[in-house]
Amino acid sequence: MKIKGSVRISKQVLSIAIIVFILLGFEIYTIAAGHTEEQADLPENYGNFQSNIDAMARQTPKEGFSFVVAGDMEGSDTFETLCEKLRNKPISFMVMLGDLVEECGKVNHAHFIYECAEKYRLPFPVFIVAGNRDVAYDEAEQDIDKVSLTDFEKMYGKSNFSFEYNKCLFIGLCILPPPYSTGKSIEFLEATLAKKQKDIKKVFIFMHMPPVLKPDSVTACCANVQELVDIINNNKVDYVISAHYHGYRKTEYGDTTFLVSGGGGGNLDETEAFGGLHHAVVLTVNNESVSEEMIFAQQNTNISGAVQHYATTNLYPFFTRHPVLAIVENLVLICGTFFTVSLARKRKYEL
Repeated sequence: MKIKGSVRISKQVLSIAIIVFILLGFEIYTIAAGHTEEQADLPENYGNFQSNIDAMARQTPKEGFSFVVAGDMEGSDTFETLCEKLRNKPISFMVMLGDLVEECGKVNHAHFIYECAEKYRLPFPVFIVAGNRDVAYDEAEQDIDKVSLTDFEKMYGKSNFSFEYNKCLFIGLCILPPPYSTGKSIEFLEATLAKKQKDIKKVFIFMHMPPVLKPDSVTACCANVQELVDIINNNKVDYVISAHYHGYRKTEYGDTTFLVSGGGGGNLDETEAFGGLHHAVVLTVNNESVSEEMIFAQQNTNISGAVQHYATTNLYPFFTRHPVLAIVENLVLICGTFFTVSLARKRKYEL
C-alpha cells in the first residue's frame, strides 16, 4: 500500500515537472525565435528601393520576358510552396500585391521578413505593394506596435514606385480603403504617365485594392476611385493588377484588363469553380501580346512553421512588453514545482 502510494505521488510530481519544463522551454524558444526574427534583414533583391529598380535597368533587354504576381499571402506556408515552384522559372521580376501579413503589427512584419530571407527567397527582383492588412492607415488605429505607412516605406521602400523594363512601364501604387487619402498616389500616377517615353509599348499598374471587378461598374475600394479609373482609361493603360479579393478574376473595362490575383496563401473567398485557388500568375510579354500562366499550390500547413508564427507574433510581444510579469510568472512556476516536490516527499514519508 505504501509503495503504491509512493509510485502514484511520484508520477504526479514527474508530470508536473515535465509540464513546467515544457512551458519554460517553450518560453525560451519563443524569446530566441522572436529575437532572431527581429534581427532578420529583407533580402537585397526585395523591396521598392532604388537599388532594386536599378537592378531592373541592368538586366539585358529581351524580345520576350515574364514576370509574376501574387497577393494576399498573409505569411502562409502555402506561399512558400508557390515560391518553390517559381524559383527555377525564367522570370524577370515579381510583384507582391499586398496583404503580406495577417495583421499590421511590427512582429508580424518581422516574421514576414524572416520568411522572405529563409523560405520565400527568390532569385529575381521582388517589388512589394502595400495592402490594407500591412499598414495602420487609419490614424485612429495607429500605435507604437503597429506598422504605419512611414514604417512600411522604411522596411520595403517607396509605397508609390515605377520603373521601365523592355519598353514597358510598370507602376506600383498605394491604394487603401477610406479614410486613407489616395491623393498622393493619384498625383504620382498622373506624373508618371505624363513622363512616359514615346517608345513604351505597354503599361502595367499594380495596387492592392481592385478598382474594377465587373465590366460595367467600379468598386468602392478607395477614395476618388472614379478619378483613378478615369485616369487609367484616358491613358489606355493595358493592365491593372490587384489583389484583396482572395481568388482570381479577370475583367475588361474600357481598353484596360483588370486582373485580380489574391490567392497567394490566405484563406480563399470562393470555390475552385469561381477562382478560389491558391495561385500566382506568370505574365509573359511578347511584342504586342500578353499571355498568362497560372501556377497553383495546395494549401500547406506546416506544424513547426505554424508554432513559430504563433510564438513570435502572439507570445513574444507579451514577453517583451511585460518582462517583469514574465519573470514573476517563471518564479511562480519554479517555486510551485519545488513546493510540490517537497510536499510529495513529505507525504511519502508519512505514509
